[in-house]
Amino acid sequence: MFAAVAAAVGYILMSVPNIEGVTAVLFVAGYVLNFRLGVLAAVIAALLYFGLNPQGGMFPPLLAAQVLGIAAAPIAGATLRSLKRSNPILYLYLGLSAVIVTIWYDLLTNIAFPLSAGFDFRGIMVTLAAGIPFSLIHIAGNTAVFVLIIPAVLKVVDRYIPSG
Repeated sequence: MFAAVAAAVGYILMSVPNIEGVTAVLFVAGYVLNFRLGVLAAVIAALLYFGLNPQGGMFPPLLAAQVLGIAAAPIAGATLRSLKRSNPILYLYLGLSAVIVTIWYDLLTNIAFPLSAGFDFRGIMVTLAAGIPFSLIHIAGNTAVFVLIIPAVLKVVDRYIPSG
């Protein structure tokens, strides 16, 4: 279910550059399902969204980077579930998670794309540098979603799903 929702959210926001909700949905998947099942949901969601995207399938190295990159979101969610936390710690953790997970994903995909296209080291560095403004938008968008929306989602989850 989480994989389908993540892929659907990805398709819904596809026309908005560098703003996405897949990462947030998969973070919550890790929080609810645990590490192993959250990562499984991320792999399925990535294959559905990135692998079957109507804008065109991805090169295998890029698809692998996307799967590996997005798998960090449920890992961060599962880790949060195991932490004892207060509200300030929750917001700090969510903000840092958004930044770290997004940087990880963008770094992997911004290296995999030029590798897939046969670029040399210089080409990879140029691609990374050119991607910085887009990554900053991606980081800002994910951080806003994580800090403004996820706390309300977790409050509902915590009410209906027992901890532990």
